[in-house]
Amino acid sequence: MTVLQELLFPNLETCSDLAMYFRTEDEGKRAYVVPEAGEIRVPRWCSLDMDTYFNGFSVGKWRRYTRLDNLSLRLELKGEFRVQLIHWQRLKDECTRSVVFERICKAEERTAFVLEYPGELPPRGMCACALLAVGEDCAFYGGQYETDVDESLLNPVDIAIDICTYRREKYVEANLDKLRRDILDAANCELGRHLEVFVSDNGGTLDAGRLSDGRVHVFPNRNAGGAGGFARGMLEIQSCGRAFSHILLMDDDVLINSDALVRTYRLLRMLKPECAGKTIGGALMRLDLRHVQYECGAIWNGVRPRPRKHNRDMRKLKNVLKNEQEETIDYNGWWYCCMPMAQVVGDNLPLPVFVHRDDVEYGIRIGSDILTLNGICLWHESFDNRYSSTLEYYEVRNDLILNALRGQGFSGVRAAYSLLYRTVGNVVRYRYENCDLMFMGVDDFLKGPDFLKQADPEALNREIMARGQKMLPIEQLDIPFREKDHVRGLPRKKSWRTTLRVYLLNGHFLPAKGVGISNVAAVWPRNFYRKKAVLSYDELTQKGFVSRRSLKKALSAMFRAAGKGFQLIRRFGPVGSQYRLAEAELTSRAFWKAYLGLEAGEKRE
Repeated sequence: MTVLQELLFPNLETCSDLAMYFRTEDEGKRAYVVPEAGEIRVPRWCSLDMDTYFNGFSVGKWRRYTRLDNLSLRLELKGEFRVQLIHWQRLKDECTRSVVFERICKAEERTAFVLEYPGELPPRGMCACALLAVGEDCAFYGGQYETDVDESLLNPVDIAIDICTYRREKYVEANLDKLRRDILDAANCELGRHLEVFVSDNGGTLDAGRLSDGRVHVFPNRNAGGAGGFARGMLEIQSCGRAFSHILLMDDDVLINSDALVRTYRLLRMLKPECAGKTIGGALMRLDLRHVQYECGAIWNGVRPRPRKHNRDMRKLKNVLKNEQEETIDYNGWWYCCMPMAQVVGDNLPLPVFVHRDDVEYGIRIGSDILTLNGICLWHESFDNRYSSTLEYYEVRNDLILNALRGQGFSGVRAAYSLLYRTVGNVVRYRYENCDLMFMGVDDFLKGPDFLKQADPEALNREIMARGQKMLPIEQLDIPFREKDHVRGLPRKKSWRTTLRVYLLNGHFLPAKGVGISNVAAVWPRNFYRKKAVLSYDELTQKGFVSRRSLKKALSAMFRAAGKGFQLIRRFGPVGSQYRLAEAELTSRAFWKAYLGLEAGEKRE
């Protein structure tokens, strides 16, 4: 039998929320985990249901994209249970449950029971298992979904993980330790022989000699941003002498879910030949709220990314089943994006855009056929809580480059409108420095692709950081922080008053009164209305900055936005043509080797 998916227990290291793994209920009684025994004890007449994010089985996707035509569930139990095999699907916004098989399983000692899903497997939805303890002293020890398949028909899969890092030593070393412990050095993990890790150290702060071995490769790299780090990894993987079938792009500052890697490997092994070009996209879960899915694939609307299935509580069955419903996906974030190596081989590397939109452009360029699956995920700090004014430059410049290359029908008029919209957003928040960075981004885009070729990415990034707002410890700022003001300043529901205030530049033409406080990332214009100054505060780092109202700077920003907008209307088309002509060069191996200062014969580690 071929194992497809393990049944997981709550894990203190990654996610300890029981409802992500099991549902248990009865009048006043619940099943509970005994970690030291590796078991879940189930009181009599208490249920243990596995229709959850980590332990449900996405039968519809497995049927559609893989060779799966039969399915069994192996359970290890002690005591007397009524076991039901369940099929769940979402129809007309309702969750429907069907019992497809039922059996009483009884054993005085820990015993393995194998139950087969009868008949033809359903074409959509999720399979799951429900246990009901009908005796005393009942325990569940785990299990797995299996299939009977001819091993000779399975795809050969070897995965290279490509990690880009910049001064995140603690994250990277912890993740490498976890990969070694759970996969590379684990005798019972079949993925260990089919996985290697390549780390591009853009900051030059990792001890490559200590961290590298035959399966982990760490190499210092020029700081050319995330795009440069991932491109370096692609170059190393292509030239390492091993023919990998897939490349997995992964962020450095994530909490790895080792089982997600194993599930990815098993899924790739089972893919039908006509589905071999699939990209496996991992969902992004919030590190602060580990049951919340921040994003499961995304689309690009020409202005900003739109995450699919955003901010969903995955403890809820309806959201687990919504994840089974497939939607159009333009790209998957490079926190966990596993692509066929055939997509990368040759001159098909990222654009040298430093950070932001590199994954969007690449995904749209290769026409990623993305498959997501419940349980294939990792955890990352929520982007809703992150702020850096330097990103205003990169987002404006790179959005223009992206739309010049991939934005069908995107025009200079739309580019000008987008710039004006972003300018108003920063003006009403008194973030005039951000406007300067946006205009710098427009200017650099209009310089054409030669600017990307010739600019020193490290020096440019230092210049941008110097121009941006500086986050300082809260005690160094001249507006005192008060918790009640912070709570009062949290975002609320949008109203017509908010829209009116924005169009009136948020009270810039009215007398100012008092000071305010705002979350640094989740910013609400109401918090700035008619304030002399506002403290923007990051609760996690206890840092922030003060922005002060200036009618002169506001009007200057609006007039400059109008001028830049006219330039975009006039020149977006011709400059866009230059980027399209230069694209093949900018994504070539020869360009990247020169850009990163690599020589053909240099040592790889």
